[in-house]
Amino acid sequence: MKKRLIPVLIMLFILTAVVLPAMAYETVDVNNGAILKGTVVYKGTRPADETIRIDRDNDICGDTQTAGKYLINHGRVKNVVIWLEGVKAGKKLPQKDVEITISGCRITPLVSVGFVGGRYRIRNNDPILHTVQLKLGLSYHKNVSARPLANGATIYNIAMPEKGMEVVKPIKLFHRYRDKTGFIRVTSNTHPWMRGFIFVFDHPYAAVTDTMGSFVITDIPPGEYLLKLWHEGFGIREMKIKLGPSDTRQLEIDLSGKSNVISSEEATPSIRFLEKRYRFGTLTAGKAVSHDFRFVNEGSGVLKIKALIPA
Repeated sequence: MKKRLIPVLIMLFILTAVVLPAMAYETVDVNNGAILKGTVVYKGTRPADETIRIDRDNDICGDTQTAGKYLINHGRVKNVVIWLEGVKAGKKLPQKDVEITISGCRITPLVSVGFVGGRYRIRNNDPILHTVQLKLGLSYHKNVSARPLANGATIYNIAMPEKGMEVVKPIKLFHRYRDKTGFIRVTSNTHPWMRGFIFVFDHPYAAVTDTMGSFVITDIPPGEYLLKLWHEGFGIREMKIKLGPSDTRQLEIDLSGKSNVISSEEATPSIRFLEKRYRFGTLTAGKAVSHDFRFVNEGSGVLKIKALIPA
């Protein structure tokens, strides 16, 4: 058995060593790069935003918060992530931090783009304990498990008990966005309504729209690409584009239509019960009891309860 095992291990090692570098992003000079700029708009009736009711630390967090999902200014949509799919070579990756700030029990910015080799810089501006989790892999877990993890696998779990505390963590290669893993969700155990989204890429051709719905991606090698967009409420869209040497392409992308919809985060309810304990009184064998359960849907979409199964 040992004589057979050793050659197999050597072959696997050699194949891995040869294949992996070919798959990695390669930094090259881009002398005739194209520029892609544009605006993401929504020309339909603006969707109603959600109001989140706060049930703890109200002196710091307030009694309610507006979710801020649909930040649309004169029809222009903020917090849309835009990227080119599968770029293999191009300009150098930016070495910049993803800044995550907690203030008033809210994570800002809500949506960020990061790059492999950079850092997450997380800061607590509140005088209370926040626990922050960065979770990856929601899409993958939904596909392979009958009981998927609610927000994916935790890659960082950080306790931040003091105001002004700052933690820095590396952005690793496996954090990058892929269809089978999805993006990173920023969540909190202590304040479950808090949320944020981070898209990590292993190439530099990605951006997030500003308050005017604008974005710019520069120094793109000429070629044909699949352009993808993501928004928390409108889901994922895609379109094919062709860029020539030194092209400057201006786009207006309307999210109000249903064309090019890949998937949507609309059907992702997230339930939080308003009471931590429920008292049923004296339970007698063979007799049914009932209770008025009160909960809120902190996600999006419509929740339909088909049946309740007693534990």
